[in-house]
Amino acid sequence: MDLYQKFFDQFAAQFHLLRKKYRIVGTVRLVVVLAIIYLFYKFLSTEQSSYLWVVLGLVVFFIILMRIHMSMSWKMRYHQALMELNEEEIGFLRDKKKPFDDGKEFLQQQHPYAYDLDIFGAQSLFQFLNRTASYVGKFQLAGLLNQVLTPKEILENQEAVKELSTQIEWRQNISALSKMAPIHANEYEKIKHWASNSAETLSTVRLIASFAVPALLLIAILGTWLLEHTFWGYLVSLLFTANLILATSKTRDIQKEIVGADKIHETIQNYSLIIRKIEKSEFKGAKLQRFVALFTEGERSVSQELKELSAYFEKINTIANVFVMVVFNGFFQYHIHVLNGLLKWKKQHAPAVPKWLDAIGELEALNALANYSYNNRGYCFPVLNTEGKMNFKDLGHPLIDASKRVSNDIDFTNQRFVILTGSNMSGKSTFLRTVGVNLILAGIGAPICSSKASFFPMPLFVSMRLEDSLSDSESYFYAEVKRLKLIVESVKEEPCFVLLDEILRGTNSDDKQSGTIGVILKLIQDQTFGMIATHDLEVCEITKDHPTILTNKCFEVEMHDDELFFDYKIYDGICKNKNATFIMKKMGII
Repeated sequence: MDLYQKFFDQFAAQFHLLRKKYRIVGTVRLVVVLAIIYLFYKFLSTEQSSYLWVVLGLVVFFIILMRIHMSMSWKMRYHQALMELNEEEIGFLRDKKKPFDDGKEFLQQQHPYAYDLDIFGAQSLFQFLNRTASYVGKFQLAGLLNQVLTPKEILENQEAVKELSTQIEWRQNISALSKMAPIHANEYEKIKHWASNSAETLSTVRLIASFAVPALLLIAILGTWLLEHTFWGYLVSLLFTANLILATSKTRDIQKEIVGADKIHETIQNYSLIIRKIEKSEFKGAKLQRFVALFTEGERSVSQELKELSAYFEKINTIANVFVMVVFNGFFQYHIHVLNGLLKWKKQHAPAVPKWLDAIGELEALNALANYSYNNRGYCFPVLNTEGKMNFKDLGHPLIDASKRVSNDIDFTNQRFVILTGSNMSGKSTFLRTVGVNLILAGIGAPICSSKASFFPMPLFVSMRLEDSLSDSESYFYAEVKRLKLIVESVKEEPCFVLLDEILRGTNSDDKQSGTIGVILKLIQDQTFGMIATHDLEVCEITKDHPTILTNKCFEVEMHDDELFFDYKIYDGICKNKNATFIMKKMGII
């Protein structure tokens, strides 16, 4: 947190200095404008050409000041974005604030584990990890959390996250640029739609006319100035009108090429700056090197191409400016030339645009994981193996504050399925979520809340938080049975990791007991790893028949001075203490 505070103070000082200079330049601009107005008035009243030359000089100076002012404005917004990034991290680490997008739009109740383990939504794992600014980055991060990567992909992600976690300033520069002009969902779809539409360049006749008519207009203007004949004045008016008609006849085509997203040229410009930083980076990891290769494989770098595209979008959007549309098109068919350039660019590069944006989004997602890794340097990157080893030392839930977190060791290597018992509030469900969340993190190449771990990736299935579906007239029990059917069928196809919490709660005790035992026996027929939490102690007896596969673990509760005490530590065996009656008596219910 000290480094974030240092960065915040540094960027705040730079921001305030820039703002001071920005105001000075703004004042000078105003003075120059007033001077131009005054001196032009003097020229009109005295007809002394010296005033006009000074006015022209001041106009040039004003244009220079305007460019300086714009540059300062950009730098101020850039430093402000950097300030906000560090302020958010300070608030997150010190005050546990989470101002980050929670990804609730990615929440699916039917997903094998995301809904049950709070992967998306308020106070979710996604919100805990998320530092992306664009929709593409957010989409890529959600995609990671929703899928199972191959061992090769996991190792490449681990390598990338480790490398990026040490490059804090580089990561913050990328995040700040994305934060300044992020691509939102609708903009992303518009860009993809634009890139997918075919591009046909202008006809040869139209291009010849776009050069020939303005050239004739220039000749007519020179004729008016040199020969002082009314014919030339009429010709100027005629050719100006012809230019305007020819340019405006392509208005529909121009409108078709305008993406329609707000300030899209700014967004594309910032993305070109992001890519330029990537192009100049010398990464060691294979995955990060592929990003560099993707953006530098052509004759021109992708950053240059996107910078050119940004310029085209900025120019073509001026069609809405009446002054530019009339004057610039009237003199030299400005928007025809811009349209032709844009269409040529689109024909050559448009198919690659979504691929470039997706690559930046993927890097944003890796940046988020690297930020999480840097903030939790005590966490470990689990070792991948192919020998069926699955064990975790000091395993804790990453979303629980370190001061309150209780960590446990758990090993699935030999006895691969655990029957977990414990009294109410002893920590069974939390531990199931702890195992599940860390498996997800391990499966995307991120560090996990453990001091040492070994695992191999496999599909994860969870049944913890099912709900009635009124729209489908579906009861809780039927929803649970459907989930169990999905799990049983899935483990037949390949080894899976399964987490079950107190299944078949909607049935009587005999049905529940026999059904739970039946599910366990069905699961262990195949190479299923996992854990089931239950209050039914009789279920634990089946471990005697399958000692090499099943094992009993428990959470205990103790009573001290007529108060319950939970240590949230996992023990071997079956739990001995219960607390439901005690709690109800304590609250005066019975």
